[in-house]
Parts: sequence; structure tokens; C-alpha cells
Amino acid sequence: MRLWKTGPQRNIVLVRGEGNHVYDETGKRYLDLQSGYWCNVLGYDNPKIVKPMQEQFKRLTNVMSAFSTNEIKEAMNQLGKVLPPELDRISFLNSGSEAVDLALKIARAATDKTGLVVNERGYYGATAYTFSLCGAGRNTSYLPNPGELYTLPAPTPENCTGWSCLEPLKKLVQEGNDNIAAIIYEPVIGAGIFVPDIGYGEQLRKYADELGALLISNEVTVSPAKSGKWFAHQHDNVVPEILTLGKAIGCGFPVSCMITTGRVEEMCDGKIYHVQSHQNDALSGRAVATVIKTIMEEGLVDRCAEMGEYFLERFNEIKESYDCVVDARGRGLLLALQLGEEYAEQGEVIQWDLIDKGFLMDYHKASNSFRFFPPFTITQKEIDEFIKVLKESLSIHCG
Repeated sequence: MRLWKTGPQRNIVLVRGEGNHVYDETGKRYLDLQSGYWCNVLGYDNPKIVKPMQEQFKRLTNVMSAFSTNEIKEAMNQLGKVLPPELDRISFLNSGSEAVDLALKIARAATDKTGLVVNERGYYGATAYTFSLCGAGRNTSYLPNPGELYTLPAPTPENCTGWSCLEPLKKLVQEGNDNIAAIIYEPVIGAGIFVPDIGYGEQLRKYADELGALLISNEVTVSPAKSGKWFAHQHDNVVPEILTLGKAIGCGFPVSCMITTGRVEEMCDGKIYHVQSHQNDALSGRAVATVIKTIMEEGLVDRCAEMGEYFLERFNEIKESYDCVVDARGRGLLLALQLGEEYAEQGEVIQWDLIDKGFLMDYHKASNSFRFFPPFTITQKEIDEFIKVLKESLSIHCG
């Protein structure tokens, strides 16, 4: 018996975690620069997370979604302290994919429209519906037809001078297109960590209003706190009609949130029926409330901004010193270091060299980029230790 290989698998068996490190079955220690799968943002075996979840597991875990629980009420209370006040309707689900899936259903139901505006490099999820919107999933025989899609170029510097990447939206407005249900975007694009210029969200807000479409901010990968603000759309001072959260919101526990406004709920007017086995679970509510409360108490939003700035400074030093590195970018603790196209093969070699030396990291082939989603609790000392070994590996493998 073995796991069915649906994606990359590593020949490393991890057995436990502590702080910002994980340990394999041989006892070898690794600094986890990915926070698990971008989820364990408060580190491993954190008593502020572990103890409340253990207590909750004894008390109450799963109930029918028709019933409320004190844990769900507390999660809503904690989120209400940090969310824009307009975003006050919520459903707790299991994965980011489910949250995005429900958000898109709601957008189509609320507007009675079917068209969607997506991003060239956007990642929307792993359900059949959400993956069919991603570049890798479009026109794939085993996925459903995603319907009427309009694709925007990624908001990278080379694509988006003077908001040129938004020309397709401008054209839709000029043509009088009246069938756009939603524009869905990531304030920081997780596939490659592409960071739009400040103002990108405001531009999308303007075009969404002109098209009579809803604006969906897909922040499953990038929020809460990772970008240096509670929610990444806040860098642009906009409020979307729908917000999706996942990954970090449960600190390793599988929970996600689809959050919308009262106005959108009224627009749906009973058109949406969505019930599943682990919707609005008490255990999910405890996880979310605990994560939000811990981030607040420990000032981790500001810490993400500060540590991210320090990390990016060190990456820019590397960019200036190594010809193979063509870009260093990030916002908060969402960071990338990009190699030139001619060094694409060395990227995987460097990744494995660093893993062998005790640093878990990710190389994204499609963008020739190392991506980093470190825990909010990472220290300058740990960053410096990693940078030292990274420089040594770059010197050996790409000069």
C-alpha cells in the first residue's frame, strides 16, 4: 500500500514539530520556511493553540450545521473585531477550495449572471469547479466547463505599466458587457508571489462597479496577517463583497471562511442552498477564534510586516550579489526569490540542497521562483542562518 501520487512527494517522513522546526524519523531537524502547507503560521506545538483545541475535542466537535454553538459565536466575535464592518455574513467550511467554490456560486446567484473575470496566474482551488478556472485546469477533459471566463494578465511589472494589465476589463466596460457576475483576484498572487502595485485593488473595484459585478478577494493563501495587514485587500483600502480565507485561519486545522455582506445575502434571496457535514463545526470555530485572538494578543500583524521587511532586505542583498537571481519580491511574510530562465534546472537542485541542509523550502517551476511562507514566529537569527546557507548553495550551483 502506498499513497496515490497526485502531486510531488518527498522521500522524507516527518514525525513531529516544535516551534518553527519539524523533525524527521531519523531525528533530523528542519526550519520550516513554508509553515507546513502555508498553514502552521503560529509554529508547531504552540500551547496557545494546542491546549484550547484539546479541550474543545473533549467537549464538542461536530454538530448539524442547522444548530449554532458558542464556539462559532466566539469565532464570529473575534473576526468581527478585525474585519471591515460590511463583511458580516459568514460560513465556516473546511478548505480554501470550498470557500472559493461557494463564493463563486453566491456571486452567480446574487447577480443572475454567469461570466467571471479571473487572473492569468491565479489559483482558485482544487475542486473540479475551482481548478477549472486555473490556467492548468482550463480545457482539461476531466473537469467541468467553467463557463464564460475572461482572463486578465498577471499584474507583474512587465505586464502592468500604467494598469495596462487591466485593458481587458476596460474593453468589457466599453463593449457594454452585462453578464459579469464577479471579478475574483488575489491581492498577492500565491503562484509565484507576484505583488501588484498599490492601487490595483482600487482599479478592480472601479471596474467591478461599472460592470455591475461583485468583487471577490481570494485570500486563502495570503491572509490573515501574512501580508502585514489583517487582510491583504486592506493595502488598497477597498472592501470586497466577498472574502475567502483558509490555511492560516486554522493554524494547521482544516477550516476556511466564506465571508460576505448583508446586501449580497439579500441579493441571493433564498437561491443558495449549501449544507455539508463539517460546516460551522464547533471545533472549527474554536480554531478560528484561537488563531485570531493569538495574532491580536501577540501583535503578529506588525511582526509579519517587520520580519517580512527584514527578509526582503536580505533577499535584495542576494539579488545584487548573484547574477542568477533576477528578482526579489514580497509583501509581509509572502516572499519570493526568482532565478533567471537559464537557471531553471538549478532551482530544483538548490531546493534539495537546502532541504538536505535542514531548511524546508519550495521551488515554483512555473515562475522559476523560490517561494517562502514562514511562520509569523520566525526570528531574525533563523532568517540569518538560512540566508547564510542559501548564499553558499547559490555560489556552488549558479555562481
